[in-house]
Amino acid sequence: MPDWRELRVGDQVRIVSIPAADQRQFEETGDNFTVRVLRRLIKKRSVRTITKIDEYGQPWFEYRFRNRAGRTEYHTLAIMMGNESWVLVKSRRKRQTMRLGRHA
Repeated sequence: MPDWRELRVGDQVRIVSIPAADQRQFEETGDNFTVRVLRRLIKKRSVRTITKIDEYGQPWFEYRFRNRAGRTEYHTLAIMMGNESWVLVKSRRKRQTMRLGRHA
């Protein structure tokens, strides 16, 4: 199981499921922006790069999309403690250089 505390700036992750707490909130209120964003990321199999580690050690990634009005929205989301909804993705470049016996 991946450990969010081991993530560093530049690591790449893929969101693979909706965290249970976000799903519960969505079911209770019927509206949860985070769930809608995560569903979009899962559907697109989008890879996100960790861009920040905050003062509490939480890794953050950025996400942008066009809203219904055609404007681009920018958001950041954190990978939270106990959240196993993501997987670490090795970049193709790192995999290629490792196969060739070089280190990136």
